Amino acid sequence: MAVSKKSIKNNGYKLKGSLKKSGFDRWRYYFNGVNAASGEERLFYIELMSENPGVSFDHTILPQADEDKKLDSSDLQDALAGNIEVKPAASEKLIPSYACVRAGVFGSKPKQLNRFFANSEMIFDKRAFGVKAGGCAFSDNELYGVLAITEVEARSFTEWGTSAGRMEWNLKYERDFDAPESFAKDGGHWLAGGLTARFSGMVTIDGQEYAVSPDHSFGYVEKSWGPALPVPFMHISSSRLTSIFTGKVMKDSGFALEGNYDGRLVALTKFDGETYDFGPQQKISKYTCQWSCVRSPANEGSEELHWSASVNCKKYILDVDVFCPAAEMLVKDYWLPDGTLLKVLCGGSGTGEIRLYKQIKKSLELIQHAKILGASCEYGEKDGE
Repeated sequence: MAVSKKSIKNNGYKLKGSLKKSGFDRWRYYFNGVNAASGEERLFYIELMSENPGVSFDHTILPQADEDKKLDSSDLQDALAGNIEVKPAASEKLIPSYACVRAGVFGSKPKQLNRFFANSEMIFDKRAFGVKAGGCAFSDNELYGVLAITEVEARSFTEWGTSAGRMEWNLKYERDFDAPESFAKDGGHWLAGGLTARFSGMVTIDGQEYAVSPDHSFGYVEKSWGPALPVPFMHISSSRLTSIFTGKVMKDSGFALEGNYDGRLVALTKFDGETYDFGPQQKISKYTCQWSCVRSPANEGSEELHWSASVNCKKYILDVDVFCPAAEMLVKDYWLPDGTLLKVLCGGSGTGEIRLYKQIKKSLELIQHAKILGASCEYGEKDGE
């Protein structure tokens, strides 16, 4: 399916009008890579974000997290389970203004590299989507760049929430499925413009090289913008599905859930070429949903996080269950346009199942049932709530 002109236009820069001083614009890319030496597979991500350029265009403003209250991944897991209470910082909020490139890898010993800089350092191509920022480049079909964070920088700029390390990438990508835009009454927008996408090229992280091939990249591309990210924030996506009916890989399939938007999740799905989309301004707009993210015990005394979502309309029910090992997750800090801190627990090795039922009078017919591998799964709350 070709990418629509509307999606191409919506992939452009959005921080105009009121969003210049109270808004964010974010592009995200996920793809699978295979270690050239060991054959190990890992999920990588690259993000570009701009926030409040009208507040301080030429200088970076980034609040300093209170070190006494700063959460790590185990703290956030406890907070999700209700075992600890996160106290708000007493200091006055500082309105942030920045651009940022984030990149990293999930799985065993996950790592995130984050570099912040002024919005004036973002260079845009006015003819088509194209951005150069912080030594990295983003376009509708290519990504390349380097993020190198020294140990001194990681210790000195704790507000960056970054590890030390180096990641370099040179990638081409093609979006296979053009998902529709979703937006909410508060002005939040989400566009999974590459619900399924194919990446090719290479990634090197801390000296380890990974090959990225179209048929095994299981890529995903999205963009979101507006006055703030949804809170609480939840995201699950994967295009690595295997039919439980046939045992075969579902090549023309993928799904993404994100929210909340107007108090609900948006669910975008494609199963063997057929789409079932739930959300504001979508084909199925009248529906209810329930979702949660909780801790649960795993094998050998370890722990994992369990994401579950159920979307119910008059004709269909969509159920998703995903589990991710706690040890393979990390916490991303997002300073929101109003100066509050959103802490998002993220994993990239989620496994589980997705089911689609058709409601026929008082009975249910299971029309799709698939195993999920390599899912990106996230849950976030504001620091202090």
